[in-house]
Amino acid sequence: QLCLASPPPATFQPYVATLLPSVVSLADDRYYKTIAEALRVCTEIVRLIRPSPPEVTFSYDAHVPPLYAVVERRLQAQDQDQEVKECAITCMGVMVSQLADHPSVMLPTILPLLLERMRNEITRVTTVKMFGMIGAAKLDVQLTTPLPTGQSVLQAVVGELCGFLRKSNRPLRQASLTTLDTIVGAHAASLSDSDVATCISELSALVGDDDLHVAHLALVLGRTITASKAQQMAGNIKSTLLPKALALLQSSLLQGVALRSLLAVFAELTAHDLPSLDFDALTSQLLGLPKQATFSRHTLAAVSQAVAACCTRAPAKSMQMVADFIKRLSSASAGDAVLYLLCLGEIGKQIDLSSQTSLLPTVTKGFTAESEETRSAASFALGSIAAGKLDFFVPHLLREVESSSHDYLMLHAFKEMLGASGEGLASFAPQLLPKLLAFAERDDEEGVSNVAAECLGRLTAVSPDAVTPQLKVLLPSPSAATRATVISCIRFAVTELGAGPLPVSLQSHLLEFLATLEDPDLKVRRGAVLTLNCLAHNKPTGIKDQLPTLLPLLYSETVKKPELVHQVDLGPFKHTVDDGLEIRKAAFETMETLLAKCADRLDFSSFITHLVDGLKDDGDIKLLCHRMLIDLTVCPPAAPVVTAMIDAMVEPLRITITATLKENAVKQQVERHGELVRSAMRACRSLEKLPDADAVTKFTDFVRTTLRGGKLAEKYAAVCAEDETKTADE
Repeated sequence: QLCLASPPPATFQPYVATLLPSVVSLADDRYYKTIAEALRVCTEIVRLIRPSPPEVTFSYDAHVPPLYAVVERRLQAQDQDQEVKECAITCMGVMVSQLADHPSVMLPTILPLLLERMRNEITRVTTVKMFGMIGAAKLDVQLTTPLPTGQSVLQAVVGELCGFLRKSNRPLRQASLTTLDTIVGAHAASLSDSDVATCISELSALVGDDDLHVAHLALVLGRTITASKAQQMAGNIKSTLLPKALALLQSSLLQGVALRSLLAVFAELTAHDLPSLDFDALTSQLLGLPKQATFSRHTLAAVSQAVAACCTRAPAKSMQMVADFIKRLSSASAGDAVLYLLCLGEIGKQIDLSSQTSLLPTVTKGFTAESEETRSAASFALGSIAAGKLDFFVPHLLREVESSSHDYLMLHAFKEMLGASGEGLASFAPQLLPKLLAFAERDDEEGVSNVAAECLGRLTAVSPDAVTPQLKVLLPSPSAATRATVISCIRFAVTELGAGPLPVSLQSHLLEFLATLEDPDLKVRRGAVLTLNCLAHNKPTGIKDQLPTLLPLLYSETVKKPELVHQVDLGPFKHTVDDGLEIRKAAFETMETLLAKCADRLDFSSFITHLVDGLKDDGDIKLLCHRMLIDLTVCPPAAPVVTAMIDAMVEPLRITITATLKENAVKQQVERHGELVRSAMRACRSLEKLPDADAVTKFTDFVRTTLRGGKLAEKYAAVCAEDETKTADE
């Protein structure tokens, strides 16, 4: 099966005549696993002999009858394993979609049979997916074939799928929505208004925030219906789908694909300009939502994106709306001003607003508003508008930052512009870089330098050749804040970069940037550790060759430093503060990432030595080390080293597991302690499963007397049972 599926079809086409008799014979075998695998191979053969219908590149006529006959027999049979049934359905679905025009493929017989399989609870999910494939076929698959009930096969399928949307089976609902979307998109003309109205009614019930992925699929179907049957379904959309869409838009949980699908519905409705569903009607309802309740910034942002989605499909009217927003801002309340500014920003991302002469003065006036929300919205609007027309607005932003006293807001405007502009920003890097570097060199305000680092990171991602050398110049800066900003910038850049290797200019200077792991300033070193972790997670190949140099520096940050521990006098009692805890946590997190991404480059003896030290550290670090220990026991190169060092692990694990809390411990402390004990026990269970662990006397005594005997035996038995269940599931 894999051989047939992997290379181009022409590779195996000459050998089909040789392979097919054996495969067909095995599809009639007595053992169900053999039958299922043979049917999977039949599926690949169908794809092989006609890979891109309706085009014919290979003479396959003689192969279709035996294929069809054996698959139909398996499809008709009732007394067989579920796996065989599903494989037969899949194979027949592929055969119908690829070979529907062949005389041997009896569509009037097969389509009703597949419909019956879809009505069967055991095989319905597989059949639903197959009808999606059949619905997308480029051949005439005769879905309009009439049934004895008077309906066509297509209508019966749609009716069944709509019924499935009411079921509690989530995979079934998801598959049904996807298949309905395919069918409506390809066969809307063959469906009656009643069929589509039922779809709208059922999908609308799924548009809510209790399951955002299902809501996303329902909205995708809603958009497809709008695109295909907007005129006929206007009333149903207005009365059924639109209220649910508006309600979902107000949810604080709305995000990601569900939000994008919802915006696509509003854009599609606007494009059709239907009575009561046109641009004016939709934007009026959207802008009226915040007047009905107090909305969070998240919800206002979603509403503003919906308004912008409508504007993209009605450019002429959108300009009038922008002018109206500008006019209203001069006298708007704080709440309305936030909404108008967010709308202007979202519209500006999509549409060139450079013709609006009073736009920028009005937006920047928001920087002086009393409300922090208004000032933040003005910053967002300025950056987003600039992203829509860089060559016009970048010079303005550069002039504004020279004269403005609102550095933090201007930086946030730069951040929005950099985030929304993409690759088009690269040509403006020489103009933006001096201003951002000036902010990076400031150490008077931490918030400003953090945003400057994020801005520089985004600029580095789109123009690494221009930015990286300038960042390198700042590395020897006497200001620790500047050095911290530089290394944070590298972290943000790595996060922003897409797939593929690091840019050459960044890769060549990487070791110099990560040398800040030796910086005398704690904040700079922590930034370097976080950057190394980010690189290990996102671009592991970029650091593998440097690990011999970097690992000793990283390990040095896992050690508890007495000079960073001090006491704070709080009056009646004293509190011990460990300033090094956060960087140690970051260092152990980086070790965990390296174990997952670069295990082939680790010296496990050194790695485990430092892990053992972590078993004696703070609770959060212990949890990290327990997880790593479990991973190490199932890593073949590491397992023998772990076994050799079990002796050193027993005492710290015993101390963690047998520790007791004070009588006045609060609920949170009790829960945290319980999780820490279970975590240590899971690590012990992993050690116990090592082949040679029973040869370590100290460990076997600990397991026998402390874990499997005494008051902890029941808790350890539960951990072992959980481990066995997990192993069985895998």
